[in-house]
Amino acid sequence: MKSRCYRTEKQIHLLFKQQGVLYLPRSRVDFEPLLSVRLDRTPYYRANREEFAHLARLYGDAIRAADVAPIYIQRVDAAIGLGVFAAAPIQKDAFIGEYAGVVQVAGKDEPVFAAENGHESDYSWYYLDKPKGLPELEINGRQEGNEMRFVNHGAPPNLKVEHTLIDGQWVLFFVAGRNIEKDEELLISYGNEYWEGGFRSLADNGG
Repeated sequence: MKSRCYRTEKQIHLLFKQQGVLYLPRSRVDFEPLLSVRLDRTPYYRANREEFAHLARLYGDAIRAADVAPIYIQRVDAAIGLGVFAAAPIQKDAFIGEYAGVVQVAGKDEPVFAAENGHESDYSWYYLDKPKGLPELEINGRQEGNEMRFVNHGAPPNLKVEHTLIDGQWVLFFVAGRNIEKDEELLISYGNEYWEGGFRSLADNGG
């Protein structure tokens, strides 16, 4: 028997309600001290200003509009659970969606899993910078998030994970790493190579 497919906005919002997750189109900052930090003045941003400015020009409008590529959500199998699939062909470098969640102190919510992939939990990513004097933060989509929380790990992935500053806050988002066919599952890599590669190296840079 074919598993239920969640395609329309109404169906997806119903899925979130059934899962006990608040649908969040864009990330929100729960850790208020972060709002007073000029993240465009940290060493991490200054060292990679041109690259981040380029990404903001390419994807800033889509991020601000909370756009999501044509996708649907469906169960992959009993072991993996739900996954995200292309509802139409998607071209390489197309915007897929922001990984929406709550920006908060890392490990604030229980349970917290110690995972080799570097994440604090199944539904969180480390925040993209560590300004001086602030605790380690995360973008947590466990209790509040959007469709991107259901994107699974896969090798090789067909999505790229990117990040840039938009309106003074870091945004983590997915783009197509290659042309993607209709009904193909969207996959990212949870591996440490993302954080260890070039300007994406996450470190306490004393911002």
